This record gives sequence, structure tokens and C-alpha cells, in this order.
Amino acid sequence: MKKIVKKAVAGLVSATMLALVLTACGGKEQSSASTAGTSETSETEAQSEAAEGKTLVVGVAGTPKPYNYVEEDGTLAGYEIDMLNEMAKRLGYTLEYEVTEFESMFAGLDSDRYNLIVGNISKKPEREEKYLFSTKPYFKNKIVLITAPDNTEIQTIEDLGGKRVPAGSGRANALFMESYNEQNSDNPISIQYTDADASEALIDLHNGRYDACIYNQTYVTNVNAEYGYEFNVYEIPNADEIEIPEAWILFSKSETDLQAEFDKALEEIKADGTLSALSVTYFGDDYVPVD
Repeated sequence: MKKIVKKAVAGLVSATMLALVLTACGGKEQSSASTAGTSETSETEAQSEAAEGKTLVVGVAGTPKPYNYVEEDGTLAGYEIDMLNEMAKRLGYTLEYEVTEFESMFAGLDSDRYNLIVGNISKKPEREEKYLFSTKPYFKNKIVLITAPDNTEIQTIEDLGGKRVPAGSGRANALFMESYNEQNSDNPISIQYTDADASEALIDLHNGRYDACIYNQTYVTNVNAEYGYEFNVYEIPNADEIEIPEAWILFSKSETDLQAEFDKALEEIKADGTLSALSVTYFGDDYVPVD
């Protein structure tokens, strides 16, 4: 683009002089009409050019796998990473990822350090008060109760009293169990706070460190596929009280334009099957919500 401008400088000077003459002779109306006629067609191009080359900073926790995770060589991978990269490519953005603690992602939005964050983040009223969510979720599954195959003692949430169950601080399963313990203080769940991701916690469950887990069912599928470990999986009747199992992109409250752009890109990759293909690649099935 710059080379064309340089070569056209002399022509532009002549064209400018001619335009002044035409304006003096009544060409003003014709010029205005021409400008109006091209404004709409150039609007999309202008938006794309404005976005192109701009870098957005994305906060991620580098966990849980396979949503987003760090490879042995230090690179980020996962369903959410491929999804955002595809959306950014279509929008003309460059993404810069920063790996941090889960809770620190929200602090990063508060301080404008990050433009957006992902990490299998569920929608909660307290989060909606502070942040913008993508208009639609990009993933949906269900929360289940998980035990080792030789454990038949635990089959419901009520069976968890005194049992060791892992949870990340601030995560949906932790908040649910904390609330449960407040209501059942005579027989509380023994919450084992951990920084380990869900896949690591399930491996620990298999090895006997924990008595049960409460996680998204896709984690069970992932660990089974990667390690061959089997688990008992029980549906939780009131699972929506733990977490509505949908994942959303989060933005700061000031990023309304960016939210709208990513909403459009999300619709596109859902409609053309790109997102479903990524879901099958990482989860073995299509967990893209149907509108």
C-alpha cells in the first residue's frame, strides 16, 4: 500500500488541482454523491484494515487440558487456543497469550492487562456484574460425579460427607462444595484444594489420592483416551446448581466493540463447521452448543 502511494504522489497533485477547478464550476454536488456512494462499500474494508496488525493480549491458565494447555516445548495448544486463533485470523488480529493463575485472569481484565480471557469459564451472576461475556457459549457439556471403578460406596453428592474431593480455588466445583458444606456442617465434604488441572486430579483419583471428583465429563473422556484409565461416572440431578456447563469468552466491560467482533467470528466458525471439527479433534465428539 505504501509503495502505491509513493508512486502516485505526482498524480495526486494534478488530480487535486483538477478537483478544485471542478468544484469551482459546480462539481461539488457530484463529488459529494461519489463519496456517499463509496462509504458503505469501504466500511468493512476500513474496519478490517483498522484491526489488521493490532495485537490483543489473551489471558489463559494453561489448563485444563484439552481446553488449553502448555506443550513440553512451551507452546500453547488446545481447543480454545485453536478456536481463538481462527477467529483472530478472520478478524485480522494477532494474539499474544499470557499464562497465569486462573483467578489472576480476572484481575488482568480488571487492570486492562488482558483484552479477553478463556479457560472453560462458566457464567455466574457475580461475573456478569463485572465482565462482558460472548453473546453465545462456544462449548457445552455436563458436570458429573466420578469415582474409581472399584468404589461403589459413592454414587451421589450426599455420599461425599467426609470424603476427599479435589477442587481449584474459585472454581465452580469448589464454590459448590463450599456452599454444600455450609448447609451440611455436620458431615462436610473434605475439599482438597489444588492447583492441579482436572486431568491430573483424575489421575490422582485413579491412584487413590482422592475418593471422588466433580468435573466436566469431557475430562473423563480425555484421561481415558490418553491413559486408558476407567472410572465410574454418575449423573448429578442438580448439576446446574454446581455449574451450567457452558464455556464463554470474557471481556472487560469497556470492550463492547471487541465483544461484537468476536461474537460475529464465533457465529461464523460455528455455522461453517470449523468449531465442531475442533471439538471432535480435542474431545472426540461435537460439544458445540446448538443455537
